[in-house]
Amino acid sequence: MRKWAARAAVALLLWATAAGAAPPSDPLLERALALVREHPAVWTGAGITRREHVVVVGGASALRAELADLAERARRAVARVWGPVDAIVLVPPRTADAALLAAPADVRGLAALAGDGHVIVEPAGFARLSAAGRRIVLAHELTHVAAGAATDRGTPRWLLEGFADYVAFRDEGIPAPVAAAELAEEVRAGRVPRELPGPEAFGPGPRRAQAYQEAWLACRYVAARFGEDRLVALYRLARRGDAGDALRRTLGLDLAAFTAAWRERVREELT
Repeated sequence: MRKWAARAAVALLLWATAAGAAPPSDPLLERALALVREHPAVWTGAGITRREHVVVVGGASALRAELADLAERARRAVARVWGPVDAIVLVPPRTADAALLAAPADVRGLAALAGDGHVIVEPAGFARLSAAGRRIVLAHELTHVAAGAATDRGTPRWLLEGFADYVAFRDEGIPAPVAAAELAEEVRAGRVPRELPGPEAFGPGPRRAQAYQEAWLACRYVAARFGEDRLVALYRLARRGDAGDALRRTLGLDLAAFTAAWRERVREELT
């Protein structure tokens, strides 16, 4: 079975090349096929859609075409803020396959997640998203790919996730009370968050949505008050492992002062 599945992965490369999708020396396609070879049984009979800066593996042809268009749009959004990035998008057939590809990361409650240099779509979760939701999720995850979030051990989770949401929502024109509806309901009830969300807040749980919204509003606040370039500088400096030092050097604020300013901004934006 393993030999047959491995031959299927090789056949996928031959099919893509014969169809004119990309030449054998295409580095982006080669990277995608290297990922296929890690779990060849998942990709038996899978197709490939190739664009100039995008490779989509798996899924029906219509879904691959949609994801290729979304990935091209997302990579342009990322480039405007962070810099160039190519996109490899993997669309496994089942949630269980997405979990296998993402391990040890947890796919529960997610529509997609970023790996090291690629995005994995969780097919059931992604199918439930609106058109805007699909754009936002793919841009969020591609920001993670561009910034190397899968191997980042220094950036605080609130900044890592908030920055990805900042890029994803930047050009969508969605008002903050709509984009952060769950948090807005809490704030209007007088429950303003007291501190920035810690890493555990982004796991499965009843306030996961609010944690992402809190993080997004923190990065939105930095861009609005200090400028987008300063937000990018904060993120790049925080990757070295000292968020407090990064805040002082880029914004002139310590963590306590930043948290107080962010809490006030949350109250202003959501009430």
